[in-house]
Amino acid sequence: MLALIVAGSGCKKEDENLNREIVGLGGDKWAETTLDKWLFTNFTQPYNLYVKYRWDGTEYDNSKTLTPVKYEKVQPLMEVVKGSWIDPYTAEAGADFIKKYSPKQYVLVGSLQYNSGGTVTLGEAEGGVKVTLFNVNNFDKSERSVAKRVLKTIHHEFTHILNQTITYQKEFQQITPSGYTADWNNSTGFAANGFISQYAQAAPGEDYAEMVSIMLTEGKSGYEALLKANTSTTAVSSIRAKEALVVAYFKQTWGIDFYGLQTRVQKSFNDLSPINLSPYLGFGKAFSSVNINPVTTTGLSDEFTTAYSNAKTALLALNTTAKYELDNMTITFTSATEMQMKVNFHATAGTATGTAYTGLFTHTYAATGNQVTFTATTRDAYANVIATAVAPLTGYFVQSPLLLDYFYTPDMRVEYGGFRKTTNAASFTYGVLGN
Repeated sequence: MLALIVAGSGCKKEDENLNREIVGLGGDKWAETTLDKWLFTNFTQPYNLYVKYRWDGTEYDNSKTLTPVKYEKVQPLMEVVKGSWIDPYTAEAGADFIKKYSPKQYVLVGSLQYNSGGTVTLGEAEGGVKVTLFNVNNFDKSERSVAKRVLKTIHHEFTHILNQTITYQKEFQQITPSGYTADWNNSTGFAANGFISQYAQAAPGEDYAEMVSIMLTEGKSGYEALLKANTSTTAVSSIRAKEALVVAYFKQTWGIDFYGLQTRVQKSFNDLSPINLSPYLGFGKAFSSVNINPVTTTGLSDEFTTAYSNAKTALLALNTTAKYELDNMTITFTSATEMQMKVNFHATAGTATGTAYTGLFTHTYAATGNQVTFTATTRDAYANVIATAVAPLTGYFVQSPLLLDYFYTPDMRVEYGGFRKTTNAASFTYGVLGN
């Protein structure tokens, strides 16, 4: 049996009312509810996966004090399970993949399982057949951190099941061999030692499951933020090496594009438990720039593409000898109050044919939560030359406050970052996040 265990502390409350019927000892009969029908339609019928939420004492460790699940917590939690675990895998590997490799039973427990040594168990996978999820009664889909812990547990335990079916590369445990310890919960400095989490130090198998589950539940931006916060280049190199083996394992063993799976998980998770981009995009954050190019990045809003097209046409007519072609633009947060907009173009005719130029438009900005307001300040020489021609484009970003937001390609292959107008949700632009 494999378990996801985390360090923690807590107290147990004894049941004061013992003068009542004990259920879950067998022979109990239950009337089918709307929830039962929903679970059957979404899990049992399509995937042969049974969700057990009613108390059954035979399913648990009787030496532990555990609490039954609250009825109203079940469907919200299982919506996340389906949307951010089953659906992404199904989209990447087909419905038969989940039917074949998923556990046949999910058992839900209301409380945490407390262990000796101050740790708590969040989930357990038993022989690839059953997964037990604890702490369900504290689940709240609207609380991103709470929902993320549950989703991480699900992906962690499913990784164990995949690894039990076909083991991961032996090279994985050789990347940080001296860092594994049975006393992981008392170990400090896991990040500096090349581990993605404290629990990853417990054993190579746990390290592998932690890599997979954290990359999937954090998404590209959250994962990159974790690595950027790590000040040890050696440690980051070790984590990157583990990442490469994970990506190769999923592709070579299961035919799954891991980064595509990561994008699908994040898109679904962001829809179910919304998050904005502000923690990850900005000065000193995981990403500080957005490169926008409507030629290579499709799906931008009509208002923005019209502004870009008008700027492109005007720029081409600006100099009939050089015939400047608009290439792309990059917005970079260069300080806590300054943004630089680089408009990149090149000459397509005359003696300067092929020569690349950049017009630099500097702005100040004010950030409030997920909202930024840009104010144009200065321009360099090239920006002065093209300012009038590209005014429809540069003006798009200063007409109203903008929201930082995630965007995805229709095929869910790529995650982008960008800006949405506060005055018109249908007006937006996005591009490749960079440093």
